[in-house]
Amino acid sequence: MMPVRCPVALCRKENVYGTDVCAGCRTPLSGYARLHTYPAHLFNQGLAAAREGRLSTARDCFAAVVHWCPGDTEARNALALAGFRLGDRDEAHRQWTEVLDRRPGDPKAARGLAELAEQAELAEPGGTSEVSEPGEPGEVSGPGPGP
Repeated sequence: MMPVRCPVALCRKENVYGTDVCAGCRTPLSGYARLHTYPAHLFNQGLAAAREGRLSTARDCFAAVVHWCPGDTEARNALALAGFRLGDRDEAHRQWTEVLDRRPGDPKAARGLAELAEQAELAEPGGTSEVSEPGEPGEVSGPGPGP
């Protein structure tokens, strides 16, 4: 487990995960440590739900991580893919665009947006070929540092 930095601005001492109180200022840390790691827990719950085909639950878990940690592009990619699979193309587009704004060249977001564009093209009169999905739930990795 990663160390937990004391949340008190004048202390900020790093403590071993699981420590009840800060070694520097004696501030209770157990609740803070759980809050600090909860986004990763939610992300993993979302992955498990996606693998089980419970896409609405997966989407909700990923949306919670994104709400809590707006800079987490892996969670946004996962949220976009869940939305895509649930048929919410507008939300998938919005999330993948946000990922590319935050991390230009992200291959998952670029692939997702390309697939959305291809689907839009095929939906126009004259489009007839089958469309594949831009990724699998197992392709999404865990959240980055401190999601």
